[in-house]
Amino acid sequence: MFSEKLIKSKERVQKHGEVFTPSWMVQKMLDTEGIREDCENIYATFLEPSAGDGNFLVALLERKLEAVTQQFDKSNWKTKSLFALSSIYGIEFLEDNLELARFKMLSNYMEWYEKVFDERLSVKTGSYKSAKFIIRKNIIRGNALTKKHPDTDEPLVFSEWKRVKGKSSKVEWSEFTFVSLFGGQVNIERGIPEGQLSLFDLDGDGIDDITVKENSKPVIIDIQKAYQLEEK
Repeated sequence: MFSEKLIKSKERVQKHGEVFTPSWMVQKMLDTEGIREDCENIYATFLEPSAGDGNFLVALLERKLEAVTQQFDKSNWKTKSLFALSSIYGIEFLEDNLELARFKMLSNYMEWYEKVFDERLSVKTGSYKSAKFIIRKNIIRGNALTKKHPDTDEPLVFSEWKRVKGKSSKVEWSEFTFVSLFGGQVNIERGIPEGQLSLFDLDGDGIDDITVKENSKPVIIDIQKAYQLEEK
């Protein structure tokens, strides 16, 4: 019988407390009332503050991509799938885990694309380049407790992908600091001690209570051309 590997080494457990969540538990958590419904909302945002090698992130993406095909016309799948992808955020401390999580997310997206469109997703297309860019901007290396990058000590920075009213494929992109999510009484009212955040604290239609990063100017762009932001 197949046994899922939950630790990479005793040393990593001792040094970083690294123990992976088994797939059956991931699915059970995502089936929780309230969470299950948000998983089927392609715009509902989620953050995994200890992403590991991407088990939760991939499970969320699978459900959201399924929702794309169930809820929208095929002509909209490319655009809506990128919106679904842009709603998933993750922070991971260990660099090897981060790269694996990003790889899994992109691979899962490409497999879905090939399945529903019956063709491989070319690396030259805007869909591929934008998917890769969104994953890199949303799933980042950092320490969720200090809210900083472990090497540079710089504040963690995410991208916000806000839908533009009346424009089905347009987003208003800007950057915000992770620490801006911890302002005011938000955490106290939710019963979350300062410095801690659960997987589901960003759920809902969009991200609330953020402060745009200083010197970050919002840019309106077609989400299928999101990769062009790298040049701005």
